[in-house]
Amino acid sequence: MILKNPYGYLIKNFKLIHFVLLGIYIYLAIHVNSILQYYNQFIEGSASKLDAISYVNSYYIYFIIISVAICIIVYFLMRYKDKPRLLYIILIGLYVGVWIMIRTSYQGLNTIYLSVLETKTLRLYRDLLQIIVIAQYISIAFVLVRALGFDIKKFNFVKDLNELNLNEADLEEIEVTLGGTESIQRRFNRRVREFKYYYLENKAFIIIIFVVVVCFALSGVVVDKQVVNKVYSEGEEFSTDDYRFNVLNTYITSLDWEGKSFVNSDTTFVIVRLNLGVNRSAMKFNTSNLLLKIGKNSYTSNSRYASRFEDLGVVYKDFVIRSQGTYLFIYNISLADINKKMILEYAGDKKISLNPINLDEKQKSSEYKITEKIDLSGSSFQGGHFGVVSYEVKEQFAYSYQYEVLGQINTANLTVS
Repeated sequence: MILKNPYGYLIKNFKLIHFVLLGIYIYLAIHVNSILQYYNQFIEGSASKLDAISYVNSYYIYFIIISVAICIIVYFLMRYKDKPRLLYIILIGLYVGVWIMIRTSYQGLNTIYLSVLETKTLRLYRDLLQIIVIAQYISIAFVLVRALGFDIKKFNFVKDLNELNLNEADLEEIEVTLGGTESIQRRFNRRVREFKYYYLENKAFIIIIFVVVVCFALSGVVVDKQVVNKVYSEGEEFSTDDYRFNVLNTYITSLDWEGKSFVNSDTTFVIVRLNLGVNRSAMKFNTSNLLLKIGKNSYTSNSRYASRFEDLGVVYKDFVIRSQGTYLFIYNISLADINKKMILEYAGDKKISLNPINLDEKQKSSEYKITEKIDLSGSSFQGGHFGVVSYEVKEQFAYSYQYEVLGQINTANLTVS
């Protein structure tokens, strides 16, 4: 089979190749800029969340693959002719970054369409997209120069093809023989040797491309784990547009405040103690948005068991939240899920990993002396201490105590016989 030397073809079509690159880069710049404009409009409140999905398409990846392949081919042409080739290394790295940024932006658009994306994350996406768009405009300018063949000495491709040292060897036909008498093993060994030579000759280029790809991949993973799909821990505060959240602690129990079981033996309760505040005007909290995810099962909170857990705090019951407050959210779960990983999820977006304390497990008992302080930091109280100052024996005791309900302090009297 007879093939043409590829270098001659590439040199003769050098400008056309760059016009193809230019068209691809302009298309990608328009696409990324449209996503940027949507984020700007959504932050300003002039765009609907339902429009987010219209900015998602899968065609961009094919254009990026084609552009990176072209840049790699042209790089080797420039290397073969000993011409400046840094531009193509930069273009490869840049459009790998464009791919990662578009993919990450699509995750944000899907979140906007399906649920809620907090303002801080929106602004991060917008800022990163602005940087990418500016970098794309710069790359378009450089590729345009090559495509038009402006008479810049070290990038001059408008003059005669001799500028690239085009000679008869570049245009000669090459005979390629398919098949032969060599064994498969010998051909394999030859390919291995050729690959080693190829690697040694292009070691710097291969290392640069590898480092660029790894860096962008790692940055994509960091953005995904720390921003887009971050999972918070108990005690870690975060915000959405409307609320501030902080899961203080979580309990598992099948007993009420009197130590009695009141449900069937196949279920138990997960009780989430949540510090909840509002960022805007007073409003009610939609409990259906706060789901407990355990494996493939999802549970919603149920306030009808509130009276059973009065000793643990105030259960949220459609109160209007005007400031910061601590409330309980009760989930009746299957007993089979008790030892599985538990995730509290708000609006399908914010996730909190739960580490519940099982209140039904028997705790190791300890002995203390009168007046000795007892530390509660390792208990379900998550802190504090108490101690017995004195004691006495009577047939009847009368005492009063104070308690707090929804921010109001009340006093109660009790007689014990």
